[in-house]
Amino acid sequence: MSSLAWKNINWSLVNSRIQRYQTRIFKASKENNIYKIRCIQKRLLNSLDAKLVAVRRVTTLNNSKIIAGIEKRVFITDLQKEKLVRKLRLDGKALSIRHLSIDKTGKAEKCPLSISIAKDRAKEALCLLALEPEWEAKFEINSYGFRPGRCCHDVIETILLSLRNHSGENHYHKYILEGTISKWFDQIDHEYLVEKLNTLPEMESHVKTWLKVGVLEDFLDINKKTNTIENIMARPQGEIIFPLLTNIALHGLEDHMKEWICTKSSFAKTSLYPKSGKRKNISVIRYENDFIIIHQDKTIINEAKKEIYHWLLNGPHLKLNEEKTSIRNSNEGFNFLGFTFITIQSSNKTRAKIYPSRKSQELLILKVRNVIQRNRNVSAYNLISVLRPIIIGWANYFRYSECKKCFQKLTHLIFQQLRAWVFRRDTRNGRKEVKQRYFPSGKEYYFGGRKHKDNWVLNGKTKDKNGNIQENWLPHLTWVKNEKWVQIKIDKSPFDGDNLYWRKRIIIRVNCNLR
Repeated sequence: MSSLAWKNINWSLVNSRIQRYQTRIFKASKENNIYKIRCIQKRLLNSLDAKLVAVRRVTTLNNSKIIAGIEKRVFITDLQKEKLVRKLRLDGKALSIRHLSIDKTGKAEKCPLSISIAKDRAKEALCLLALEPEWEAKFEINSYGFRPGRCCHDVIETILLSLRNHSGENHYHKYILEGTISKWFDQIDHEYLVEKLNTLPEMESHVKTWLKVGVLEDFLDINKKTNTIENIMARPQGEIIFPLLTNIALHGLEDHMKEWICTKSSFAKTSLYPKSGKRKNISVIRYENDFIIIHQDKTIINEAKKEIYHWLLNGPHLKLNEEKTSIRNSNEGFNFLGFTFITIQSSNKTRAKIYPSRKSQELLILKVRNVIQRNRNVSAYNLISVLRPIIIGWANYFRYSECKKCFQKLTHLIFQQLRAWVFRRDTRNGRKEVKQRYFPSGKEYYFGGRKHKDNWVLNGKTKDKNGNIQENWLPHLTWVKNEKWVQIKIDKSPFDGDNLYWRKRIIIRVNCNLR
């Protein structure tokens, strides 16, 4: 393989061959054929395709590729990538990491980031290619965080379905245990995790080494700082395989609680149900280290909290964060992933409602205000370029809720800030002239496949290098229409070989975000 060959690699063909390996691993895992899983994994780890994909991920596709590691080198050129591919193998070795303070783009504060060298990251990517399809076949249906093909909106839809009454039920409210697992991996039993992983010796050896050098703790520390409303879908700059290890460590919580509820025959309300009915009447939903448990009996919810505490302590040696763990009545409402969930009674039926939470709205207004204050002297064109992805990104995330009134209120608040910014920057001309310059009347705008006519849309102009006039404008939040989220089928995985289903799902998601 030469330097020129790297540029000529048919990545579509390479990824297709990798996908075939992973589909076979997934199906073998579904059949619980351990021997077949290990054989295919070994072939995958030794294949040139897997090494190419791993190196490409940590050099070409990774945001942190330009940051040097311990060896002060960055594998960017084709020759360096080629050399890394040739040397890549699972030898059980991992270099220690260092802490750097890296300036965030457009932000005053600095972001601490644990940087390992590209070679170690490539090893993680290589292990991930082999391990992820095996465990995707095992993971519980209501585990969502850090999983391919699943996102926050799937969690939200699952919660809504759990809050609604099933056929034959007559409960006007339910109780919710909202919890957060703290202490994460700084105190986890490493032997417990490795034993649970139960994989090939070469991968097991590497996982032990990574746990010892403490990269996992750094990944989780970074993740806690970046897991905010505005970038809830984003993953932190950092490690590759540790999101999977996180899910492996917490795997089994849902099944354990569903088996536990079947032993609670002493509770009068649940003793009327057969075993299958009891399992259905409790919902256990986990997203990363946050979880929701829903049941109609408050006594069971209180007991469930104690049971989870013991499961975490006796298994992975983790603890509940008492400050962030609470029991709520669904009629009072509760917040999760930036949304507010609440149940109301209407026509003797219980209806579940979902809205953008008050905190999420306040964070958006605060962020818009900060952007405007930091850009007092820039052109309207540049201000719009900064604000547009923030506002539209926020709207696309919260559009899968009852957001119409919320969007109307926020549109007005943002407009007030923009109007103040416009009139403050131009005090020499009359207000009508300033208004017409920045908020031209009579213009039509096409957004989301619809035509909009509004006299108060912020417009900006600039000249490109060729002297041509470029225009942009800031859409209103109300132009983003609410949608019904199409939830992922519970038995589907990107590794199941159903390419048609996943192509359709990707197209639906892209089209929704472009509207």
